[in-house]
Amino acid sequence: MQTSNQRSETSSVLEPTQFTQEDNSENFRIHSEIDILFILREIMQANSLITVYPNYDSDFILSSILAIYPDKKQMIIDYGANEKCCQKALQSEKLAIVTTQNRVKIEFVCNQIRKLQFDGQDAFAVNIPESLLRIQRRSHFRITTPIAKPLKCVIPIPGTSSSNAEVALLDISCGGIAVIDQHPVINFEPGTIYNNCQIALPEVGTITVNIQVKNTYEITLRSGQNCFRAGCQFIELKGNMQTLIQRYIIKQEQIRKNK
Repeated sequence: MQTSNQRSETSSVLEPTQFTQEDNSENFRIHSEIDILFILREIMQANSLITVYPNYDSDFILSSILAIYPDKKQMIIDYGANEKCCQKALQSEKLAIVTTQNRVKIEFVCNQIRKLQFDGQDAFAVNIPESLLRIQRRSHFRITTPIAKPLKCVIPIPGTSSSNAEVALLDISCGGIAVIDQHPVINFEPGTIYNNCQIALPEVGTITVNIQVKNTYEITLRSGQNCFRAGCQFIELKGNMQTLIQRYIIKQEQIRKNK
């Protein structure tokens, strides 16, 4: 129904991710219905290519999301060009679907599929997934934090039992944070590690993380003030902490899209 040159993202075939025991898929899984619907709508509105694998087989269908009906727990996807593959999809127990949203790999499974007519053309009706994977493994999607009310990272001051320091965040991702290096006590020398740092994510929760300073350099803020930016990497970020960061990023995307 839609040609590849109409798509706003590069039409490349994506394959389902093979996870190792050390790299558990649950670290990337999203269960919130609100977040899932937001991501699916973003994919639909961007006219992104989706790759459909019947029963995870090597055969695939190139498609796109045409409509989403939350009340029916259903969405409509484009019918493929290869009738043999489409018939295989109709007879399969589940469909593995792979695509991208804002350059982040998205994967989910649908286990209900039927053929119907949509706008006078053949199409598939599938169930809205109960969960999906939002995989930010090697290239973490960073989001800048609000200027008016920036996030704060609370860092325990080494050598003390109860003293903490607060530093303002410039951005955050599932890989780490960037902070403003202007605290008189905290040393952001590359290689320095701070344990049990806390970051409160509004309407999401508080994460507890260990960070390592990777780099620092001078920047000019929008106010014209010069300061140093310190890039910090999370060390062995736990899956539940990563889930909270993902939820925060999605919520910020929702807020910015609605402005």
